[in-house]
Amino acid sequence: MTSMNSSARDRTQQQSQIYCYCQLKCVVYTCFRGPNRGRQFYRCIHSRTDDDCNFFKWMDELEEPYHDTHYDLKAADDKILKKLDLVIFQLKVFIALVALDVIVRMYFA
Repeated sequence: MTSMNSSARDRTQQQSQIYCYCQLKCVVYTCFRGPNRGRQFYRCIHSRTDDDCNFFKWMDELEEPYHDTHYDLKAADDKILKKLDLVIFQLKVFIALVALDVIVRMYFA
């Protein structure tokens, strides 16, 4: 990443759909020196400040734009389904207890 140092001064302000660890849209930089000359990369909008989250990603190494999002959503979906199963189980237990309470009250009231 040493070649990145010179390119940080010459950043290209392009709209990005990539977000850094700060959950902000990244800035696209172009490397102008060294073996990575011409190569573009993403950095935090706060690059080289105290608020820099140190996010770095070469543009050409990114997977399909929605690949990560797809798997993040799948994981979130699985987590929600597990919670839903727990809620359904709790409701069944509650209904069984209410039914038992009604039966007990009918026979012993």
